[in-house]
Amino acid sequence: MASRIFRGSNKDNAGDFIGESTVTQSCEPCMKTNISKTATVFCKDCDEFLCETCKNPHTVYKPGQHNIVNVPENKSAPVILDMKGFDKCQEHAREIVFFCQDHSKLCCLSCVLIHRKCDQLDEIAKVSTQTRPDLQGIKQSLIKLQSEADAIIADCEQSETGLNESIAKISSEVETMKDRIIQQFEGAKQKLISEAKQFKTAEVKRIGNKRDASLKVKEVLNNVLSMCCVVLDRGTPSQQYIYSEQMKEKQKTIESTIDDQRKIKCSSTMTVSFSKQVTSLLEMGSNSIKLNYDDNKTVDTSPMSLSSQPRPITLKLLVSVDLHKTGDDKVEPLLTGLDFLPDGRLVAVDNTKMKCIILNERLQRLGTPYKFKDCPYSVVCVSHDTLCVTGGDYKVVFLLSVSTDNTITLTRQINTTSMFFSICCMSPSHMVVSTCYDPRSARMLSVDGVESDFDHFLTFPMKTYKVDESRCTYVQSKNTLVLTDRFAHTVYMYDTLKGTSRAVTHENIQEPRGACVGPGDSVLVCSMRKDSIVQLTINGKILGSYLVDMKGPLSICVSKDGTRLVVSNCAIGVRKLHLYKISPAMS
Repeated sequence: MASRIFRGSNKDNAGDFIGESTVTQSCEPCMKTNISKTATVFCKDCDEFLCETCKNPHTVYKPGQHNIVNVPENKSAPVILDMKGFDKCQEHAREIVFFCQDHSKLCCLSCVLIHRKCDQLDEIAKVSTQTRPDLQGIKQSLIKLQSEADAIIADCEQSETGLNESIAKISSEVETMKDRIIQQFEGAKQKLISEAKQFKTAEVKRIGNKRDASLKVKEVLNNVLSMCCVVLDRGTPSQQYIYSEQMKEKQKTIESTIDDQRKIKCSSTMTVSFSKQVTSLLEMGSNSIKLNYDDNKTVDTSPMSLSSQPRPITLKLLVSVDLHKTGDDKVEPLLTGLDFLPDGRLVAVDNTKMKCIILNERLQRLGTPYKFKDCPYSVVCVSHDTLCVTGGDYKVVFLLSVSTDNTITLTRQINTTSMFFSICCMSPSHMVVSTCYDPRSARMLSVDGVESDFDHFLTFPMKTYKVDESRCTYVQSKNTLVLTDRFAHTVYMYDTLKGTSRAVTHENIQEPRGACVGPGDSVLVCSMRKDSIVQLTINGKILGSYLVDMKGPLSICVSKDGTRLVVSNCAIGVRKLHLYKISPAMS
């Protein structure tokens, strides 16, 4: 225990100049036995001062190499060491000469007045000769902390570099998306102008026919009117009677012709309408694009958000319809293809009855179905009034037009080199189709009938499927082709830009059949043997599995605004068609 009576120390006088101290080096091994001997040599490898007595045992018994050098002869010469203020009391700016063990505090002579009653107040000049501090350990700790600080600085620099690179990448991605949108609009514009010109050509022909018929009637009228005037002025009573009787039938014929021409309505103007998705995008303005960053928990659930993230959903059954035989039907309806028109009407192809039908929001039939000569497989809506249907056992695709009064008309038939089953939109001018009996399991087809193959398709399983063993859908914003493999219980995801693919298997995916794009660019797949719909991301993450009250779900589609889902099944004797409301699942 240190005494509370303090003897004078030359330390106080020696510290009149800042940063200087007088040092006499002692032999460190001797100090450990409380013997004070002046060191004559220094071991650079061990960082230790030694006297002549301890020198030899040190080099002989202590392991390692020893670089021994002599300590300067003027051992007591002053050594100037700038302590950078570490030897000064922070409170009083005076030299530190004591250490209070009770408070673990370095003290100057001013501090002593406060700590004079402490039990352990040691003079540093004395205690430093008895206890050697572990400066080597402190040094290593400081080096370690320095390394950690360097790592933090490097991480900060990397983060800053990453942010700069992210801005460039974001700009590039937005430009790419803008170019894609412009390209789609240009494609839509060209298709629209082409349709308008075709309509004009047909309408001008109708106008010409109407005009020609009317001119002929006018020519006939001019002749009979001229004759009527002559008979009226100079004809005998007999002639006037005969002419009058003759003109009764003639007049009826002329009136009938004029009435027929009057009923023919010719268009004088054409207008353009935009889908709800386009107008919604414009209404959103700058909010149509969202910034994502680390720890950003905000999720934009708007249907048109370009940064919307896939999230689980809930399904609420709105309408359920039983599909029975009707009249003299020998077979049950089998809806193998479904899709929504932009205005919300549902299109379905009935494989067994070989029909294409239009349904309203209550799943009630509208208009007269279109009758095929063979069993249709799948349908996709490629514009506001145009359908594309894959056809039966023949290598053919049908283009149908749908009017506002639900009249379905065949506009064109495309003969193909491959047999196609399912079909979906890739862009306004191109579709993706799954194949039958072709090693190219999926191909592309333009609305003009041009077939093409995907580039870099080597990573995708080259497999030949039979009828209804595989179906496809396409996630346009992710450039991802989705292909179901029914009997392998697998869903394949193929990145058409990078040429990479992944196979997704899961206990809930059993005999996957129809697939479509769901909210947030997720993928919805019918799991036939599980009587459910499985939702997954294009990265293969399962978001949820939803039971549907039907056996063997087969075909599926989602409305253009992402709020409704329709699914049909294939179980014999209990075939149904369900309409669901889609909502985001509660967190």
